[in-house]
Amino acid sequence: MPNEVQVKNFRILFARKPLKNKKMFEIEIRAVSKKDALEEAYSLIGSKHRVPRQLLVIRKVAEIDLTELKNPILREIAGNDKLKLPVS
Repeated sequence: MPNEVQVKNFRILFARKPLKNKKMFEIEIRAVSKKDALEEAYSLIGSKHRVPRQLLVIRKVAEIDLTELKNPILREIAGNDKLKLPVS
């Protein structure tokens, strides 16, 4: 395949405004870039917890190794080299 894309693992930590509530969100995402990972994380937190993007503060974005993934489903997907997804 001539144009293979390298997918990375990201762990993103958000805090919800107002900061006195101390509500924290940690999410693991597989994405091609940091920008794509942040967009997906905002989307997931907004749909699941109904938190608008304006009320989320990014605390930390880190690219992590396969062994550091906590989510067993993401770990299985990331570790399976034979898994082929259709490219649209």
